[in-house]
Amino acid sequence: MTTMSFLEHLEELRRRLIVCVVAVIICMAVSWPLVPTVQQFITRPLQEPSVTQKWSYVLESWVTEKFPDLAHRVGLKPEPPKVNPHRLNYMAPLEPFFVQMKIAMITGLALAFPFILYQMWLFFAPALYPKERKIIYYFLPVGTVAFVLGDFFFLKLVWPLIISFSLRYESEFLFSMLNLTQFVNFCLRLLLLFGLIFELPLILLILARVGIVRVDFLRRHRRVAILLSAVVAAFHADVLTMAAIAIPIYGMYELSIVTVRLFGGSHSRAEDLEPAPAPAEPGLGPPPAP
Repeated sequence: MTTMSFLEHLEELRRRLIVCVVAVIICMAVSWPLVPTVQQFITRPLQEPSVTQKWSYVLESWVTEKFPDLAHRVGLKPEPPKVNPHRLNYMAPLEPFFVQMKIAMITGLALAFPFILYQMWLFFAPALYPKERKIIYYFLPVGTVAFVLGDFFFLKLVWPLIISFSLRYESEFLFSMLNLTQFVNFCLRLLLLFGLIFELPLILLILARVGIVRVDFLRRHRRVAILLSAVVAAFHADVLTMAAIAIPIYGMYELSIVTVRLFGGSHSRAEDLEPAPAPAEPGLGPPPAP
């Protein structure tokens, strides 16, 4: 553990931030050719049925095949899910170019994420003991994998559900004109959010390893976690998106409790000790019972 002054901490923080920004810019340049592929992947729910529609068709087909009499009585007639293809629209001359820049920036941020984690670790490492610094061997790969899993979970399950729910409001009197910028902004914002949500167990595990967080503390504050999950999700207007955000956040909190309990070390399993009462001075206090 090394000792640094406040100004030295600020200087170190400035240097790490500059290095992170340079890394993101380089990764943006590298990811520029990948922008059409990413954009096509983002807009896939506009061309394909959602996961729930596919599962519903598979389930109805299975029931019809295994229990034909029951399916006939309830009038079950499985039909392959159909989706009317939708196209995004833009109204400003350079709007597609700026959207491509934004996608390149987010993609570059995702590519530079392991390096950013490494810079964060280098900033906090001087305040830790040599034994605690060994966690770097788990911090980088696990943090990167958790971020990727969060994005994969969102793109494969949550994002198609949100788009499918939105398109169900279409009728002969109501049709959608999805804007390119708003569509991509909404997706990228949730993409970053879900990547960070899946980092929660790792962050709490690190705090437990250094003795800041205990598993008893996490258990006692489950209600606070539910409230904070709802507060974070409340920034999104529709109920489905709020539920799709709040449930994974709290799910990651419960997973954090299990992770801290199993891998948090002796600090996380120690009971919160209450201060022992000070011994009474002679001559003070109530008289002894007869």
